[in-house]
Amino acid sequence: MNLNTQEIVKITVSIVIMGLSLSACLPRTTSETATPESVQSLTLEQQIRNLERATGGIFGVYAKNLETGEVINYNGSEVLPTASSIKLPILAEFYHQVAQGKLDPFTTTQLTDDRKWGGSGILQYYSGSIPVRLEDAARLMIILSDNTATNLVLDALGTTHSQRLAAVNGYMTTLGLKNTRLLNRLMDWSTKTDSPESLRYGIGMSSAEDMGLLLERIVDRTVADSAGCDIMLKMLGEQFYSDIIPRFLPNDANIRVHHKTGSVTETRVDVGYVVSDRGRYVVALFADQFRDHRWSDDNEAVVALAKISRLIWNRFTGDEGMEPAPVYTQDYYPYPGGEWLRLRLHNSLFPAPERENGHTYDGVFYAADRHYSDSTAVVIIPDGFHEVGGKVDLVVHFHGWGNDNLQAMGQFKIPQQLKASGKNTLFVMAQGPWRALDSFAGKIEQPGGFAAFVNEILEQLKAIDRIQNATPGRIILSGHSGGYRAIAKVLENGDLTQSIGRLFLFDAFYGLQENYLAFAKNGGQIRSIYTEHLAPEHETFFHQLDSLQISYKNAWDPDARMTLYPTDVKHNQVMDGTLTQWLQASPLDNIEQADN
Repeated sequence: MNLNTQEIVKITVSIVIMGLSLSACLPRTTSETATPESVQSLTLEQQIRNLERATGGIFGVYAKNLETGEVINYNGSEVLPTASSIKLPILAEFYHQVAQGKLDPFTTTQLTDDRKWGGSGILQYYSGSIPVRLEDAARLMIILSDNTATNLVLDALGTTHSQRLAAVNGYMTTLGLKNTRLLNRLMDWSTKTDSPESLRYGIGMSSAEDMGLLLERIVDRTVADSAGCDIMLKMLGEQFYSDIIPRFLPNDANIRVHHKTGSVTETRVDVGYVVSDRGRYVVALFADQFRDHRWSDDNEAVVALAKISRLIWNRFTGDEGMEPAPVYTQDYYPYPGGEWLRLRLHNSLFPAPERENGHTYDGVFYAADRHYSDSTAVVIIPDGFHEVGGKVDLVVHFHGWGNDNLQAMGQFKIPQQLKASGKNTLFVMAQGPWRALDSFAGKIEQPGGFAAFVNEILEQLKAIDRIQNATPGRIILSGHSGGYRAIAKVLENGDLTQSIGRLFLFDAFYGLQENYLAFAKNGGQIRSIYTEHLAPEHETFFHQLDSLQISYKNAWDPDARMTLYPTDVKHNQVMDGTLTQWLQASPLDNIEQADN
């Protein structure tokens, strides 16, 4: 790395390992920052510096291995804006006062219309006047970064605005934090000052070193009493925003991240405590003055900090690589009979290289950013769902042309049909081409793609305590219309062959029948309902089954292994009630493999 004299003076970097200098540090590799050959020649400092340079901003990085004492420090003393991470010092002072007997966390404060502030959070949307318990406000302040909740907590720390700021800032000084100051209330311009610090840093200022020290003191139970520190860690462990520190951490080390984020236009912060089977450490990551101001998971600074988080993990654990882990952000929707979740995945069908420039069909162009960028899957969980023998049964459904998973879920009443079936299974709805006339199945078409898709979904469900074991049990592949291709490609690639015993084809027999035939030869069960336009394809398939002496029924028979039958209903009505009927006639619960 070539630095001029000014840069050397500006950038203070030290990695202290039991008294060893930076030159003794071993490099770690990552396929996402450079080629393996070039990465192996880079120190950790250089890798962080390259990531910083690529964003056009300035980073502050501090981490301490609480098992070995090893410290990573890159611009750790640089004073930077905190954004909402300043809420962690507020939380610390709150529980400090609780420990001193000055505050009762169960006291309620009144939320009124004149005490609601904008920005992040949900309390601003409540109407009228409601009582809010202080501890609940503190929890919302951390988990959802609620600005109104933050001001409610802050108001309890003193009689006047200046007293409240002094309480937080004075205690941070007592704890040894040299550069950490709360400068204002959240989103409250009536108390905004024109001090140099307030103009430069906004609501708060700190450094990566300071935040690391604060976290270490919380972990050591010296910020408040032991009970208060336990509550603080629990709140931090329930953090909703997880696109930085946890993002690229591996999935196989029972990792728990207790952290607080912060974001404004040119600032991203994540500070936390990482504990796992392979060690524990505190980490503070700051980025400021970067050029990418997008509010998205792929913001350059957000991704760069997430990569630094993984480099730190690698350094402390001896791990390598930077495989993407799920960004655990889910949408939850309870309904009578269960709940459904919308998961964001790395191993979803899309985006995929084959559709990065969009797709044209019959003279209509389908742009990639609209039709091939949705990386979600819907998972429907019925009430009372439980694993059997440590395994999870699944129905994985692929929607048809011109549709999407959310629209198909409502159109075909999937949650209602699952509830009516009474089956103890999850129902997964993959997101294929979004409302496009296209059957292409993206990454699912590659060997291993379906297994990666299923495994990531189960890992996410395990991480949010919906299941205890991320092991697939029986799998039914289901598809309507153009969903046929995804099913056929899964069969062709042989992904999770031991688990897949049944196919549900809802007017979905357009092509690749050789894959279905091979599945039937190997003992798989097929149920197919079809309208008149697919009768020729089924006739051909019947002849093939006859030649192989595989028995089938051309009418609905719940006891038949192969039942493929015509219907008079319309193409978009073939699933109505049929899904419930087929589920009820399909053994699940890991009782058996395919009927032979």
